[in-house]
Amino acid sequence: MKKFIFDLITSSYSLFENPFYNYIAMFIVGSIAFAIAWNLVGEIGARGELGSILHWIIRFIAFIIIWFIFSILISIILFIKRHWLILLICVVFLAIMFILNIYAKRHPNSFLNKKIF
Repeated sequence: MKKFIFDLITSSYSLFENPFYNYIAMFIVGSIAFAIAWNLVGEIGARGELGSILHWIIRFIAFIIIWFIFSILISIILFIKRHWLILLICVVFLAIMFILNIYAKRHPNSFLNKKIF
């Protein structure tokens, strides 16, 4: 009964639009959540019905947290993939500013340290 409720609640969560990739990702998330719940309940030492209920509660919370972390990581990766040119320009610009700042600190008489106004 507890597994049915867990599956009913977590079945609506997805990470990918592709069902095959989503099935693999949900298997990984579920396996990690199971391992976390199994180890925590084992360390606590809860047995019987209390251990079972505690296991499913911990498993559900771990599932939600891991799913959220994975969805954020996937969103970041997709953002980088879609906007790689803009990000590359920003990184190059910041690297140039950093190098010029180091140069200005090492050479106090440089034109970079002159006041414009």
